[in-house]
Amino acid sequence: MARVMIVDDSYVVRKALGRILTELGHTVVAEVADGAQALSEYTSQQPDIVTMDLTMPGMNGAEVTSRIIERFPAARIIVVSASEEKQVVLDALERGARHYIIKPITPEKVATTIDNVLQQQFDQQTYRELIRKVKLAGGIENVLTSNEHRAVRVLIVDDSAVARKSLREIVAELGYIVAGEAENGSQAFVEYTRCKPDIVTMDLTMQGMSGAEATSKIIAAFPEARIIVISAIEERRVVVDALERGARHFIIKPITREKIAAVFGNVLRQNFDPDKHRELVGKLKSTLDGVSLMRDAEYLPPYRITRDDKLTLVEINANLSLTSCQSLSSSWRNF
Repeated sequence: MARVMIVDDSYVVRKALGRILTELGHTVVAEVADGAQALSEYTSQQPDIVTMDLTMPGMNGAEVTSRIIERFPAARIIVVSASEEKQVVLDALERGARHYIIKPITPEKVATTIDNVLQQQFDQQTYRELIRKVKLAGGIENVLTSNEHRAVRVLIVDDSAVARKSLREIVAELGYIVAGEAENGSQAFVEYTRCKPDIVTMDLTMQGMSGAEATSKIIAAFPEARIIVISAIEERRVVVDALERGARHFIIKPITREKIAAVFGNVLRQNFDPDKHRELVGKLKSTLDGVSLMRDAEYLPPYRITRDDKLTLVEINANLSLTSCQSLSSSWRNF
């Protein structure tokens, strides 16, 4: 996760953006209200990322960007703007900003843009030449296409058509490509071999070959595979088993855009060390009885459906949301 400095003359925007960044797992190291203070704080804090408002009294965001880049050429600055400020955004990008967020600010935009910038192989001269060409053409939409998440290809593995559809929509909204889908472990191996995705989301409880077994089979043939297992909180032991077999990370249901964005970003950025991974999994395994797998461990699913020969029982918890209702409705139609 990144250390972030927020630059914006609006207290409300600073607090809203700070809350989003914190929920995504980043650390806000400074909140700054003007350009002059931004220069001082950048020098002091040396953050990984700066979010830079463009319209501020005194020194505007583009000018601050120039000043910071002059002293710190490696600075990663993301400008924040309204949609009508396209030429100003291009000016800031030409001065060295790495990316941009168009208001309104949402968790999805923030997560995707920060992950993009952290992954960039940045060549400033090539980048500035590209922006000059785009500026002459009068457009902004294609400024960063060579580095965006659209290049990341995802294989979705789940035996539920409803779950695959939900994941497919989130993955697409975050700018990734769905390279393939599989509804069981055996098919997952075939699809991985066919499309060689950058990431696999692997459901653990499937008919036939389980997610953990499929993980073992894929990792045995493709040790570099980035597999993210998806589970319910009551499957903690199965999660640890899958991690022990080589899965890189996990997502605890319910699946949200924020969780997908954060975990995908983590897995794409990590310099994977198998020995350290095994050591971490060993610690998780040894503390499984006394400590929750993660802070989501207290999560109760919004609903649970069980059946016998005569009855279908639906248990509803207090955290049932509109999205959960829609999911429940879709699940119910499958019975």
